[in-house]
Amino acid sequence: MVCHQEVAKDKEPIRKLAGLARETAIVPETPVYRLPDFVFFSHGKHKSKVACEACHGNVWAGDTVKLQLSLKMKACVDCHRENKATIVCTACHELSQ
Repeated sequence: MVCHQEVAKDKEPIRKLAGLARETAIVPETPVYRLPDFVFFSHGKHKSKVACEACHGNVWAGDTVKLQLSLKMKACVDCHRENKATIVCTACHELSQ
């Protein structure tokens, strides 16, 4: 719950989240972003190089997270090219055996 140490921390839903045990998996009732099963995304690999706002917008300004970025492959490839990241297929996709 790193984000909510700063974002909307005084709101009731966030206080409830803060009260959960650290190891509790938090799964949104209605996810904003949905990736196909064959696409793998790691926040860990992205967060050191890409600002959260690039994909999630300015979450500090609103009460909810809204879709900010197209989840089409082109958006990912364009971002990877702009940031000189790999565009090797297996970086994001598991190839069939």
